[in-house]
Amino acid sequence: MADWIAYWNGRFVQDGEIAISPADRGFTLGDAVYEVTRTYRHQPFHLDRHLDRLYASLAYVELDPGLDRGEMADLTYAVLDRNRIHLGPDDDVLLTHRVTRGPAGPLFEGLPPGPPTVLITCRPVQFARFARLYDDGVELATPRVRMPISGGIDPRVKSQSRLLMALGGVQVAREGGPVIPLFADVHGYVTETALSNIFFVLWDHLVTPPDAVVLGGITRQVVIELAETLEVPVVRRRIHLQEISEASEAFVTSTSVGLLPVSSVNGRPLALVPGATTRRLTEAFSRYVGVDIVAQSRAHVA
Repeated sequence: MADWIAYWNGRFVQDGEIAISPADRGFTLGDAVYEVTRTYRHQPFHLDRHLDRLYASLAYVELDPGLDRGEMADLTYAVLDRNRIHLGPDDDVLLTHRVTRGPAGPLFEGLPPGPPTVLITCRPVQFARFARLYDDGVELATPRVRMPISGGIDPRVKSQSRLLMALGGVQVAREGGPVIPLFADVHGYVTETALSNIFFVLWDHLVTPPDAVVLGGITRQVVIELAETLEVPVVRRRIHLQEISEASEAFVTSTSVGLLPVSSVNGRPLALVPGATTRRLTEAFSRYVGVDIVAQSRAHVA
Protein backbone atom coordinates (compact mmCIF):
# COMPACT_ATOMS: atom_id res chain seq x y z
CA MET A 1 0.00 0.00 0.00
CA ALA A 2 1.42 3.36 -1.05
CA ASP A 3 2.08 5.98 1.60
CA TRP A 4 -0.41 8.62 0.50
CA ILE A 5 0.09 12.06 2.01
CA ALA A 6 -2.68 14.23 3.43
CA TYR A 7 -2.96 17.70 4.94
CA TRP A 8 -4.38 17.49 8.43
CA ASN A 9 -4.71 20.48 10.78
CA GLY A 10 -1.55 22.29 9.78
CA ARG A 11 0.64 19.28 8.92
CA PHE A 12 1.36 17.01 6.00
CA VAL A 13 1.08 13.44 7.23
CA GLN A 14 0.64 9.91 5.94
CA ASP A 15 -2.97 8.76 5.83
CA GLY A 16 -2.32 6.34 8.68
CA GLU A 17 -1.33 9.17 11.01
CA ILE A 18 -4.69 10.95 10.78
CA ALA A 19 -6.56 10.70 14.07
CA ILE A 20 -9.95 12.35 14.44
CA SER A 21 -11.06 13.08 18.01
CA PRO A 22 -14.11 11.10 19.16
CA ALA A 23 -15.45 14.47 20.35
CA ASP A 24 -15.17 16.03 16.91
CA ARG A 25 -18.56 17.38 15.78
CA GLY A 26 -18.00 15.97 12.33
CA PHE A 27 -18.02 12.53 13.97
CA THR A 28 -20.64 13.08 16.66
CA LEU A 29 -23.09 15.26 14.72
CA GLY A 30 -22.12 15.20 11.06
CA ASP A 31 -21.38 18.90 11.59
CA ALA A 32 -19.14 19.27 8.56
CA VAL A 33 -18.96 19.95 4.85
CA TYR A 34 -16.83 18.35 2.18
CA GLU A 35 -15.83 18.61 -1.45
CA VAL A 36 -14.27 16.21 -3.97
CA THR A 37 -12.19 17.29 -6.97
CA ARG A 38 -10.84 14.91 -9.60
CA THR A 39 -7.72 15.27 -11.71
CA TYR A 40 -7.44 14.67 -15.45
CA ARG A 41 -3.88 14.12 -16.68
CA HIS A 42 -2.81 14.80 -13.10
CA GLN A 43 -4.31 18.31 -13.09
CA PRO A 44 -7.28 19.25 -10.86
CA PHE A 45 -10.47 19.67 -12.89
CA HIS A 46 -12.11 23.02 -12.16
CA LEU A 47 -10.64 23.29 -8.69
CA ASP A 48 -11.84 26.89 -8.74
CA ARG A 49 -15.49 25.83 -9.06
CA HIS A 50 -15.09 23.15 -6.40
CA LEU A 51 -13.59 25.64 -3.95
CA ASP A 52 -16.38 28.09 -4.77
CA ARG A 53 -18.87 25.39 -3.76
CA LEU A 54 -16.86 24.42 -0.68
CA TYR A 55 -16.76 27.99 0.60
CA ALA A 56 -20.45 28.50 -0.21
CA SER A 57 -21.22 25.43 1.90
CA LEU A 58 -18.98 26.71 4.70
CA ALA A 59 -20.75 30.07 4.66
CA TYR A 60 -24.16 28.37 4.76
CA VAL A 61 -23.27 26.32 7.86
CA GLU A 62 -21.47 29.33 9.41
CA LEU A 63 -18.15 27.51 9.68
CA ASP A 64 -14.81 29.32 9.39
CA PRO A 65 -12.06 26.90 8.31
CA GLY A 66 -9.32 29.28 9.42
CA LEU A 67 -7.97 29.33 5.86
CA ASP A 68 -8.88 31.65 3.06
CA ARG A 69 -9.71 30.35 -0.39
CA GLY A 70 -6.23 31.01 -1.76
CA GLU A 71 -4.59 29.16 1.13
CA MET A 72 -6.93 26.21 0.62
CA ALA A 73 -6.01 26.09 -3.07
CA ASP A 74 -2.29 26.20 -2.29
CA LEU A 75 -2.64 23.37 0.23
CA THR A 76 -4.60 21.31 -2.28
CA TYR A 77 -1.82 21.58 -4.86
CA ALA A 78 0.74 20.84 -2.14
CA VAL A 79 -1.06 17.60 -1.28
CA LEU A 80 -1.27 16.64 -4.95
CA ASP A 81 2.42 17.39 -5.49
CA ARG A 82 3.42 15.18 -2.55
CA ASN A 83 1.49 12.26 -4.07
CA ARG A 84 2.56 12.53 -7.71
CA ILE A 85 5.20 9.87 -7.06
CA HIS A 86 2.39 7.29 -6.93
CA LEU A 87 0.89 8.21 -10.29
CA GLY A 88 1.46 6.46 -13.56
CA PRO A 89 0.74 8.27 -16.84
CA ASP A 90 -2.83 6.92 -17.02
CA ASP A 91 -3.65 7.39 -13.32
CA ASP A 92 -5.70 10.15 -11.73
CA VAL A 93 -6.79 11.00 -8.20
CA LEU A 94 -9.60 12.37 -6.10
CA LEU A 95 -8.72 15.30 -3.85
CA THR A 96 -11.15 15.45 -0.94
CA HIS A 97 -11.64 18.39 1.42
CA ARG A 98 -13.38 17.83 4.74
CA VAL A 99 -13.94 20.63 7.24
CA THR A 100 -15.65 20.01 10.58
CA ARG A 101 -16.51 22.40 13.41
CA GLY A 102 -13.96 20.63 15.57
CA PRO A 103 -14.10 19.10 19.04
CA ALA A 104 -17.35 19.83 20.87
CA GLY A 105 -18.25 20.90 24.35
CA PRO A 106 -21.76 19.98 25.49
CA LEU A 107 -23.53 18.36 22.56
CA PHE A 108 -25.82 21.15 21.36
CA GLU A 109 -24.74 24.08 23.52
CA GLY A 110 -23.01 26.93 21.77
CA LEU A 111 -19.86 26.74 19.72
CA PRO A 112 -17.08 24.22 20.36
CA PRO A 113 -13.97 25.44 22.22
CA GLY A 114 -11.53 23.95 19.76
CA PRO A 115 -10.44 25.00 16.24
CA PRO A 116 -12.03 23.41 13.17
CA THR A 117 -10.70 20.19 11.74
CA VAL A 118 -9.39 20.60 8.20
CA LEU A 119 -8.43 17.54 6.17
CA ILE A 120 -7.34 17.25 2.52
CA THR A 121 -6.73 13.75 1.22
CA CYS A 122 -5.55 12.34 -2.09
CA ARG A 123 -6.56 8.87 -3.23
CA PRO A 124 -6.52 7.12 -6.64
CA VAL A 125 -9.62 7.00 -8.81
CA GLN A 126 -10.92 3.41 -8.68
CA PHE A 127 -11.44 3.04 -12.43
CA ALA A 128 -11.98 -0.71 -12.35
CA ARG A 129 -15.12 -0.25 -10.25
CA PHE A 130 -17.05 1.45 -13.03
CA ALA A 131 -15.22 0.72 -16.31
CA ARG A 132 -17.86 -1.74 -17.56
CA LEU A 133 -20.68 0.67 -16.72
CA TYR A 134 -19.81 2.93 -19.65
CA ASP A 135 -21.16 0.10 -21.82
CA ASP A 136 -23.62 -1.69 -19.51
CA GLY A 137 -25.07 1.34 -17.72
CA VAL A 138 -26.06 1.73 -14.07
CA GLU A 139 -29.27 0.51 -12.50
CA LEU A 140 -31.29 3.08 -10.54
CA ALA A 141 -34.08 2.41 -8.04
CA THR A 142 -36.17 4.78 -5.95
CA PRO A 143 -35.96 4.11 -2.19
CA ARG A 144 -38.85 4.54 0.23
CA VAL A 145 -37.14 7.44 2.01
CA ARG A 146 -37.92 10.75 0.31
CA MET A 147 -36.21 14.10 -0.02
CA PRO A 148 -37.78 16.93 2.00
CA ILE A 149 -39.20 19.72 -0.16
CA SER A 150 -38.92 22.61 2.30
CA GLY A 151 -37.69 23.56 5.71
CA GLY A 152 -34.58 21.38 5.67
CA ILE A 153 -30.93 21.88 4.82
CA ASP A 154 -30.49 23.45 1.39
CA PRO A 155 -29.75 20.54 -1.02
CA ARG A 156 -27.13 22.70 -2.72
CA VAL A 157 -24.94 22.41 0.40
CA LYS A 158 -22.43 19.54 0.27
CA SER A 159 -22.92 18.48 3.87
CA GLN A 160 -21.19 15.59 5.58
CA SER A 161 -24.57 14.51 6.98
CA ARG A 162 -25.34 11.73 4.49
CA LEU A 163 -27.71 9.51 6.47
CA LEU A 164 -30.58 9.98 4.02
CA MET A 165 -28.33 8.96 1.13
CA ALA A 166 -26.96 5.99 3.05
CA LEU A 167 -30.44 4.80 4.04
CA GLY A 168 -31.54 5.06 0.43
CA GLY A 169 -28.66 2.80 -0.54
CA VAL A 170 -29.66 0.26 2.10
CA GLN A 171 -33.28 0.25 0.90
CA VAL A 172 -32.46 -0.44 -2.76
CA ALA A 173 -29.56 -2.84 -2.19
CA ARG A 174 -29.94 -6.36 -3.46
CA GLU A 175 -27.81 -9.35 -4.31
CA GLY A 176 -26.49 -9.70 -7.82
CA GLY A 177 -25.05 -6.29 -8.49
CA PRO A 178 -24.94 -2.64 -7.42
CA VAL A 179 -28.06 -0.49 -7.59
CA ILE A 180 -27.83 3.27 -7.07
CA PRO A 181 -30.69 5.02 -5.27
CA LEU A 182 -32.54 7.65 -7.30
CA PHE A 183 -34.25 9.96 -4.86
CA ALA A 184 -37.59 11.68 -5.25
CA ASP A 185 -39.38 14.21 -3.08
CA VAL A 186 -42.61 13.52 -1.20
CA HIS A 187 -44.65 14.32 -4.33
CA GLY A 188 -42.73 11.89 -6.52
CA TYR A 189 -40.53 14.38 -8.37
CA VAL A 190 -37.00 13.21 -9.10
CA THR A 191 -34.06 15.03 -7.48
CA GLU A 192 -30.70 13.24 -7.74
CA THR A 193 -28.96 9.97 -6.96
CA ALA A 194 -26.85 9.25 -3.92
CA LEU A 195 -23.71 9.83 -5.96
CA SER A 196 -24.60 11.95 -8.95
CA ASN A 197 -26.91 14.23 -10.89
CA ILE A 198 -29.41 12.77 -13.35
CA PHE A 199 -30.37 13.62 -16.95
CA PHE A 200 -33.15 12.13 -19.09
CA VAL A 201 -33.64 12.35 -22.84
CA LEU A 202 -37.33 13.11 -23.41
CA TRP A 203 -38.57 13.92 -26.94
CA ASP A 204 -35.11 15.05 -28.11
CA HIS A 205 -34.69 17.32 -25.09
CA LEU A 206 -32.18 16.83 -22.32
CA VAL A 207 -34.12 17.22 -19.08
CA THR A 208 -32.65 17.57 -15.60
CA PRO A 209 -34.22 18.65 -12.28
CA PRO A 210 -34.14 22.36 -11.36
CA ASP A 211 -30.95 23.77 -9.86
CA ALA A 212 -32.66 24.66 -6.59
CA VAL A 213 -33.51 21.06 -5.64
CA VAL A 214 -30.16 19.38 -6.32
CA LEU A 215 -26.51 19.66 -5.45
CA GLY A 216 -24.95 21.89 -8.09
CA GLY A 217 -22.65 19.32 -9.65
CA ILE A 218 -19.57 20.72 -11.37
CA THR A 219 -19.65 17.95 -13.97
CA ARG A 220 -23.40 18.54 -14.38
CA GLN A 221 -22.82 22.18 -15.22
CA VAL A 222 -20.04 21.38 -17.68
CA VAL A 223 -22.30 18.83 -19.42
CA ILE A 224 -25.08 21.42 -19.68
CA GLU A 225 -22.61 23.87 -21.25
CA LEU A 226 -21.39 21.19 -23.69
CA ALA A 227 -24.95 20.24 -24.62
CA GLU A 228 -25.68 23.84 -25.49
CA THR A 229 -22.62 24.02 -27.75
CA LEU A 230 -23.84 20.85 -29.49
CA GLU A 231 -27.29 22.43 -29.88
CA VAL A 232 -28.91 19.80 -27.70
CA PRO A 233 -31.85 21.56 -25.98
CA VAL A 234 -31.51 21.48 -22.19
CA VAL A 235 -34.53 21.93 -19.93
CA ARG A 236 -34.31 22.29 -16.17
CA ARG A 237 -37.68 21.28 -14.75
CA ARG A 238 -39.43 18.94 -12.36
CA ILE A 239 -39.62 15.33 -13.56
CA HIS A 240 -42.16 12.98 -12.00
CA LEU A 241 -41.31 9.33 -11.48
CA GLN A 242 -44.21 8.37 -13.73
CA GLU A 243 -42.70 10.39 -16.56
CA ILE A 244 -39.45 8.40 -16.57
CA SER A 245 -41.13 5.63 -18.55
CA GLU A 246 -41.23 8.02 -21.52
CA ALA A 247 -37.45 8.58 -21.53
CA SER A 248 -35.49 6.98 -24.36
CA GLU A 249 -32.18 7.26 -22.53
CA ALA A 250 -30.67 8.65 -19.35
CA PHE A 251 -27.28 9.21 -17.81
CA VAL A 252 -25.74 10.36 -14.54
CA THR A 253 -22.87 12.78 -13.98
CA SER A 254 -20.39 12.91 -11.13
CA THR A 255 -16.84 13.98 -10.35
CA SER A 256 -15.25 10.54 -10.41
CA VAL A 257 -16.88 9.05 -13.52
CA GLY A 258 -17.83 12.00 -15.72
CA LEU A 259 -20.90 10.52 -17.44
CA LEU A 260 -22.38 7.04 -17.12
CA PRO A 261 -25.41 5.75 -19.02
CA VAL A 262 -28.42 4.44 -17.11
CA SER A 263 -29.59 0.93 -18.01
CA SER A 264 -32.84 0.81 -16.01
CA VAL A 265 -34.95 2.78 -13.55
CA ASN A 266 -37.07 0.93 -11.00
CA GLY A 267 -36.74 -2.27 -12.99
CA ARG A 268 -37.75 -0.74 -16.34
CA PRO A 269 -34.97 -1.03 -18.97
CA LEU A 270 -34.26 2.04 -21.06
CA ALA A 271 -34.38 1.60 -24.81
CA LEU A 272 -30.91 3.01 -25.57
CA VAL A 273 -27.84 2.16 -23.43
CA PRO A 274 -25.85 4.21 -24.10
CA GLY A 275 -28.01 6.33 -26.35
CA ALA A 276 -26.85 8.69 -29.07
CA THR A 277 -27.10 11.79 -26.86
CA THR A 278 -25.18 10.12 -24.05
CA ARG A 279 -22.44 9.04 -26.47
CA ARG A 280 -22.16 12.51 -28.01
CA LEU A 281 -21.86 14.17 -24.63
CA THR A 282 -19.39 11.57 -23.34
CA GLU A 283 -17.20 12.20 -26.37
CA ALA A 284 -17.54 15.97 -25.95
CA PHE A 285 -16.68 15.71 -22.26
CA SER A 286 -13.61 13.60 -23.08
CA ARG A 287 -12.43 16.27 -25.51
CA TYR A 288 -13.11 18.95 -22.92
CA VAL A 289 -10.98 17.28 -20.21
CA GLY A 290 -8.33 16.03 -22.63
CA VAL A 291 -8.80 12.37 -21.68
CA ASP A 292 -10.87 9.60 -23.26
CA ILE A 293 -12.68 8.79 -20.03
CA VAL A 294 -13.99 5.45 -21.29
CA ALA A 295 -10.62 4.24 -22.61
CA GLN A 296 -8.87 5.40 -19.44
CA SER A 297 -11.19 3.36 -17.25
CA ARG A 298 -10.92 0.26 -19.46
CA ALA A 299 -7.13 0.46 -19.32
CA HIS A 300 -7.26 -0.12 -15.56
CA VAL A 301 -9.21 -3.37 -15.78
CA ALA A 302 -6.90 -6.34 -15.38
